[in-house]
Amino acid sequence: MKAILYCRVAHNDMLTLDWQKARLKAYAKEHGFQIERTVAECSTGIDYNRKGLQEVAEIAASGKVNVLLIWNLTRLGRDTFKTAEYLRWLKEQNVEAICADGTVPQPHIEYLHCLIEAMKTQMVKGEHHR
Repeated sequence: MKAILYCRVAHNDMLTLDWQKARLKAYAKEHGFQIERTVAECSTGIDYNRKGLQEVAEIAASGKVNVLLIWNLTRLGRDTFKTAEYLRWLKEQNVEAICADGTVPQPHIEYLHCLIEAMKTQMVKGEHHR
């Protein structure tokens, strides 16, 4: 399967961004994904029009990949409903979103429920600043 890796941090934190990249590359290798591209950016999760996410959308729409590998759903964004819309759009493009941290079961019907719980867990852990 061909994958695009997407990493995002809210602040200019290159250490955390590099950590995400390394974890995603290791996950891709472990699961036999061919990495087509890695997109990484420092940007707020509130803005869904950010350059990196637009690049991911262009690649997904092109049919060149069938997997979007992210660390967790909060890397896509912080708005639950916009993230759910983005996941639905990806599915329409035949692209499966996979969270490398294992927080989201893959059947699409469970995404929304797990998204809400994952975001609650991240907030409780104090990881909302990443």
